[in-house]
Amino acid sequence: MGSFAQGSATGCLIPSQNIVYQTPEDALVNAVLKLLLGGNPSYSAASGVSLSSNYCSWTPNPSGSFNCGVCTTYTFNILGLVNGCQSGALLEGYVGTYTMVECNLDDHSWLFGAAAGVFGIFIIRKRNKP
Repeated sequence: MGSFAQGSATGCLIPSQNIVYQTPEDALVNAVLKLLLGGNPSYSAASGVSLSSNYCSWTPNPSGSFNCGVCTTYTFNILGLVNGCQSGALLEGYVGTYTMVECNLDDHSWLFGAAAGVFGIFIIRKRNKP
């Protein structure tokens, strides 16, 4: 059974959440966070695109070193300027263009088998009644 795509999104995919964050942080915040991320771009936590219902994953499935990040909670200096990401609040992921992949029907094949079995038993019992 093939995979059928629904939508696509370009940005930073966080594999642990199955969310693609699409909007890069503004220039100043991005500059500060790039220092923390080793030069990798950061994306806004408010710009996430989740999988639609009946879709199980994003394709392509990236691997290797993380090359982007999403900070969910910032730290600020005494002047109120962003100076980093709060400890444990940085999500790391992969930059790219991703497409939603529909759930494979094979995951639900047991349901079809069970339904066929119940239907078969119903037919056999009906034929054996006098």
